[in-house]
Amino acid sequence: MKLEDCKKCKYHFKSQLDGIICEFSGSFDNRVIAQDKKGRPLVVMCPLEMPLPKKDSSIVASNMSFLVNIS
Repeated sequence: MKLEDCKKCKYHFKSQLDGIICEFSGSFDNRVIAQDKKGRPLVVMCPLEMPLPKKDSSIVASNMSFLVNIS
């Protein structure tokens, strides 16, 4: 993500010399700033630009029987 866009993000908390403090996860995380080939600052590993993991749809009642004591 471009640094300018990061600063406009609702999860942006504070800019530092070498990184950004981000509140995306609900706590304060440090995001690294790097430069692209043209020298423009970019935020590395922005969670808004990372693909979401696929949800595991294999949860069924038979797999959850240990949670309930059925006598």
